[in-house]
Amino acid sequence: MALSYHNNSSVPHMANLLTSILIHYPEIATIKLDPKTQIVKFNFYIKNISQKLKPLEKNLQQSLRTFYFLENIDTELSSFSFNILECFTILEFQRDIHSLSQKEITLIIALLKEEFGVSLVTDEDDLLLVDDSVLHEELVSYMLENVKANIELIALRDEGKVVLYNK
Repeated sequence: MALSYHNNSSVPHMANLLTSILIHYPEIATIKLDPKTQIVKFNFYIKNISQKLKPLEKNLQQSLRTFYFLENIDTELSSFSFNILECFTILEFQRDIHSLSQKEITLIIALLKEEFGVSLVTDEDDLLLVDDSVLHEELVSYMLENVKANIELIALRDEGKVVLYNK
């Protein structure tokens, strides 16, 4: 049963959160939020991968475990998976929504930029650039802290626009 927009007051809040994340992080290709499992999935597109993926995944996981330890964060789920296609690879990061933070998203982006450089596909649309980066980060942090995920939404990029679907 699909929840209608009018019957669910958290839909605009969730839509704003996903849109804000995609606007602030042009490296993220899609975001899917599943309210049943309380899991958020971030997809990144990477072209021309020449590295072995197991050592890369181990490095990413170790960096996140260190972050979780230093920030005293208990996670239920934090995993990476790779789907190798003909022209590019989809890297999916799955995370429970309860303790996800702006800092962690920023760290993941920094790790992926460091690891893949220009191979990490980024939406370079100048219209999506945010004027006040600090204000935008605070907004995303606030929305992450107050998220009440009870509807499944998917946000993605399409020809320079952010598109949201109620699954």
